[in-house]
Amino acid sequence: MAGSKVVPEDEEESQGSKGSKESKGSKSSTSSSSAAFGETEDEPEATSPPPVAATRRRISTDVNMELLRKSLEEKAAKRKELEEKKQKARFRRSIANFMDGPYMTVISVSLTFWALLGDDIRILTTDRPSDIVFNIATIVCLSFFALEVLLSSFCKQDYFLGFFFTLDVVSTASLILDLTWVADTLVSDDMEMGDKARGGRTARLGASVGRVVRVIRLVRIVKLYKAAYERLMAETKQPANQPGDETIDDWDNTEQDDTNERKVRRESAVGRKLVALTTRRVILLVLVMLMCMPAFIVSNSHTDLTSAAYGASTVFDQFVRMHSGAGNRTLYEETMLRYFYYHNWFSGNAGCEPDQACPAFFFAHAFWVGFAGRSKSYGQLRNFTAQAKLEHEAVAAWNANSLAMPGQDYVYVMGGFPSEAQSLLSGDWDVECQYGGWKHVGTSLLSTTLQDVVSYPVRCPDDLRPQERFTIRPSLITQEQFDDWHLAFFFDARPFVRLESSNNMMLTGFICLVLCVASMQFSKDANALVLRPVERMIEKVNLIRDNPLAAMKMADDEFKGEEIKKFRDKRGRVQQHVWLEKYGLGWLSGCINLFSFKGGAQDEAMMETAILEKTIIKLGSLLALGFGEAGASIVADNMQGLDSAGVNAMVPGSRVDCIVGSACIRDFSTATEVLQGKVMTFVNQIAEIVHGLVCEFHGAPNKNSGDRFLLIWRLCGLNEEQQSRISDMAMVSCVRILGCAHSNKTLADYRTHPGLIQRLGAHCRVNLSFGLHRGWAIEGAVGSEFKIDASYLSPNVSIAESLEHATKVYTVSLLASQECVSLCSKVLARQCRLIDKVNMKGSKVPLSLYAYDVETQRLPVHEFSTVLEWNVRQRFKARQLFEVEKTRKWAGDIDVVREFIFESADVKVMRKLYTTEFQQLFNMGYQNYSQGEWRVARRLLKATQDMLGFQDGPSTALLTFMEAYQFEAPSKWSGVRDIPLAR
Repeated sequence: MAGSKVVPEDEEESQGSKGSKESKGSKSSTSSSSAAFGETEDEPEATSPPPVAATRRRISTDVNMELLRKSLEEKAAKRKELEEKKQKARFRRSIANFMDGPYMTVISVSLTFWALLGDDIRILTTDRPSDIVFNIATIVCLSFFALEVLLSSFCKQDYFLGFFFTLDVVSTASLILDLTWVADTLVSDDMEMGDKARGGRTARLGASVGRVVRVIRLVRIVKLYKAAYERLMAETKQPANQPGDETIDDWDNTEQDDTNERKVRRESAVGRKLVALTTRRVILLVLVMLMCMPAFIVSNSHTDLTSAAYGASTVFDQFVRMHSGAGNRTLYEETMLRYFYYHNWFSGNAGCEPDQACPAFFFAHAFWVGFAGRSKSYGQLRNFTAQAKLEHEAVAAWNANSLAMPGQDYVYVMGGFPSEAQSLLSGDWDVECQYGGWKHVGTSLLSTTLQDVVSYPVRCPDDLRPQERFTIRPSLITQEQFDDWHLAFFFDARPFVRLESSNNMMLTGFICLVLCVASMQFSKDANALVLRPVERMIEKVNLIRDNPLAAMKMADDEFKGEEIKKFRDKRGRVQQHVWLEKYGLGWLSGCINLFSFKGGAQDEAMMETAILEKTIIKLGSLLALGFGEAGASIVADNMQGLDSAGVNAMVPGSRVDCIVGSACIRDFSTATEVLQGKVMTFVNQIAEIVHGLVCEFHGAPNKNSGDRFLLIWRLCGLNEEQQSRISDMAMVSCVRILGCAHSNKTLADYRTHPGLIQRLGAHCRVNLSFGLHRGWAIEGAVGSEFKIDASYLSPNVSIAESLEHATKVYTVSLLASQECVSLCSKVLARQCRLIDKVNMKGSKVPLSLYAYDVETQRLPVHEFSTVLEWNVRQRFKARQLFEVEKTRKWAGDIDVVREFIFESADVKVMRKLYTTEFQQLFNMGYQNYSQGEWRVARRLLKATQDMLGFQDGPSTALLTFMEAYQFEAPSKWSGVRDIPLAR
């Protein structure tokens, strides 16, 4: 170690002398510059600046300080503004996440369903007194949706003033029409003739259009369904198999899901745009159809042509005749009773026999009759009702006749009235009502409750909702008579309104189904033919961009999917043929295969996207193979920049801490001359062993240059224990490579090659040598814009190559520096033999050389009992098993040295000769050599030179070096010599 102290002292002295020279030079330059301006140290006043110059300098300093202050203030303001923007962005993001969260989604969808169906549920299940509850619920929905629109406008991009913003505003505003206070004012009272009634129908049409617009909110159900489906798939998806967990039978299992098809993918920008555009067009199409179709429908009925309208005119005419004395009462009462029984409320709500016609065929029935007048008083109207009320005997007789009609085979059976209703018709008509600004006096058949018949009493027409009633008035009268007084009938339209509400609910469900199904079906073909393949391509490109080395895994997954699909298709055809043969229809199998669409137009349409997808995978795999781990950063950096299609391969390198290995094929030039064209096969057979074992032990093969392999084991980001494990793996992988190279049957065949035997002798065999060193290296691109190589540059790489060259001097297969061995575990480091300490180019300090002793000549060749057909499928399985082994070796519970060194049969054979006695004797010889006791060292090393049955390389190398000095150590011997050149 004394020699290691000489160099730093010399460097310190040289640096000290250099520093003194620099200081002297600086002083001399200072004095010379002063002399040049006529300044001396004896005249300090001459060196002080004049007052004007000092003032200018002070002003300049003040200006600079002011500029610096403004610059700092601007930077602080920008930082403050940037921080405020970040806070706003975080606030908006938190609101957006809350709105897209499960609770908000459930509440929004629930209220959306209520907004769609609540009005129909109100009419279908309740009466007018319950409207206040539904109004409160509608106000809650209106407030929630308004708040949702405001928050979405604040936190979601491209929403404000967009398509869905407009739909949400319109649909939210349409909820106002569901408030009964607003809806009741829009419904016409039908008390005026002419334009006012038509205006009422227009208002009802507007309310219907508003309800249709609210259907647009159900577009969210498509998004909810998609999100729920993806979440369900993510939760229920079986855990993916680890590499190598598959068996041969897994590929033949038809029940196995296609993982590539079922994998949940992130939606691409193209996909979102296509779905949005398709949804818009479907929504507009459905809206236009709903709004335009009623305009093309011609109604086949008119209010003035119904039986109710004609009967009202007839009854009023008979009353006027009776009132004026021109007619008799019997005819009036018969006309009134026929009118009420023909529109019998009780028979209409009770139903009738299937083969009969009855009032149940109508959806509205008369329940109120009386007189209306604008200028008449209630007393004057009571005079008319007193005259218009019916006689009890006449009512009872008519009711008896009506009940006897089914037995007399009438076409239309009117049915009877309950006794309470008969009493109301024959009693006083004294119910006073104010309706539409008109006074009404009359009687209601529903003014009292009847068990199982009338559950909600209706005394006046206003007790029903506006849409649940309508009035029938005489039309064959003058306007003057209409305004003065007239007879009025009110009909209960609740059966019609409830049926309409139930149909509206079904229509709402149908529209939802149309929106959902149409949106999906319209985009299904585009998704299957273009969008899904493009998204898969984008996903693969993103994976390659993030981790270029993952392309090989993608290729394996793609190949597995192809094989599974082929097997399923083949098995399906076989099962189909067997089934047809079972029923004697085997001839149909050929016809079905002939006219099958598989391989037809559909596959041709998919051809371009399939070619692009497979091309991306192959290009990524070739990038991973060509650039390796050293080029991963080059590929990633160039694929990260999306603003330009230009390629910048000359990216700056990065410093990495690693173990550098250099492997060399012995006698490669001779093998090249002999094998010639087959030398590529020869090299690739060796490279498959070298690369496979290096990767299995977490290394990275880098550069192949003919007979030499550059191997890297990265140490960056690892703790001390992990670095020691990597160092063990580097040493173990080299030993395993040596064992495989000498026991492999394929490489053993070269021992009998005539040309190699002639040139290298009868004992020729494939052999490799290794050099290992630990240090830093610059990882990056080497070359120019025309050609680059992803490699490592460092003096430590040269040291590793020099160590490999030194294996020929010491006649060993593996040499490692002290930096590498000291990082290994103690149990592995004890098996390494310290053989020399040398000065080596590229290293500032002497290097201690360690050899891992193996004797490969005694290693038997392994014969395998089965011959494996080495095809693409078997390579895939081998890579899967390889990944499992690689993962297992990194696990903390695996002792790599014990399992692959001490318990390895091949390693035991290779190290059998290197006994403990040999190790101790050589170590004593080397210590005497290092301390300058060369004569003692000669005696000990002479003993170890022939102890193994063959000459020990390190012992011979040290004896040869000492022999050049007649076994006398030089006077300044420090135990270090220059690295000898290979013979």
